[in-house]
Amino acid sequence: MFRLTSLLPLSLALMVALAGCSGASAPTDTVAKKAENKDVQAVETARVVQGELTARYAATATLQAEHEAKLVSEVPGTVLKLLVEEGDRVTKGQLLARIDAERSRLQLREAEADLQRRKNDVDRGEKLLERKLIAANTQDQAESDFAIRRADVNLARLRVDKSEIRAPFDGVITRRWVKQGQLMAANDAVFDIANFDQLRAELRVPERDAVAIAAGQPVDFTVDALGNRHFQAKVERVAPVVDRDSGTVKVTVNIDNRDRSLRPGLFTRMDISFLHLTNAVLMPKAAVLGSRGAEIAYVIEDGKAHRQTIRTGYDSGSRVQVLEGLVAGAEVVVTGQASLSEGSLVDVLKNESDTQIAQNQTRALAKIEKSGG
Repeated sequence: MFRLTSLLPLSLALMVALAGCSGASAPTDTVAKKAENKDVQAVETARVVQGELTARYAATATLQAEHEAKLVSEVPGTVLKLLVEEGDRVTKGQLLARIDAERSRLQLREAEADLQRRKNDVDRGEKLLERKLIAANTQDQAESDFAIRRADVNLARLRVDKSEIRAPFDGVITRRWVKQGQLMAANDAVFDIANFDQLRAELRVPERDAVAIAAGQPVDFTVDALGNRHFQAKVERVAPVVDRDSGTVKVTVNIDNRDRSLRPGLFTRMDISFLHLTNAVLMPKAAVLGSRGAEIAYVIEDGKAHRQTIRTGYDSGSRVQVLEGLVAGAEVVVTGQASLSEGSLVDVLKNESDTQIAQNQTRALAKIEKSGG
């Protein structure tokens, strides 16, 4: 009896110890599992596909008037009268302002009177020369003086004409620089004038894209100030040289604005469709990391992310052509790749199928056509 009683506490102690060991192993397994899951990166992916792509170049630009000028007073004087104001439409040759030209008119009258005197000397000299009463060189000098004075008269008449500021072409007065009664010096600005019927935008296109852009290609653009309304234009000219500092080519876009719905200075977003590719290997542009010449993408294989060097070509805004590094069917990371490294374990939250890509593109194109119409 004594022996059983003494063994009972020992048995109880052993059971407690075993229970303690069993309880400690469960939390350890849970922590290890959580630690393993912590190394798994959540990503979204898409498939590389093969299909058609319309290469596009998107850029921003500010509209400019094709014909614009700063009108200056070519003669000094006081502004006697202003006949137009900012916003007024004017026609070629229309009188815009008049500068005091009284001094110029007096100089013109003086020059004209002296010219008449010299003309009389020439006429009289011809009669005397016929009678051999004067030397021939004397008559030559009189004719030379007459020609010089005639040029002085024409110059004085021009100064009088320049006292009237006239429009060089049809347009709109965009700015008035002077006030009536103001004393002006020669070459002081009087008005700014612009023709709104033809506008232009200048784009700086990378040389790689510029080789496929040519005059006459259509351009679609929107204006921030006018909401989602789409406008149409055309490429007017492409510069024949590449800017060596920026590596870009200047492309000038011409806009027919005879309805005057646009005005110079508006900020626009230009979109040029310049090349159509068929049977191209395509991937989402969001999957591309790095800069031109050093591009990479993360490819998913067996639950791991692998860093893949690629080379891309033209893009359509959302998708880009793959020239090297990937084939159709490859699964690439489009969201979450910034935190990945070679061999990272991943948990794919979304896989955008080929059908979804096609449907999204169709909906986007339909939306553009609807808003443009």
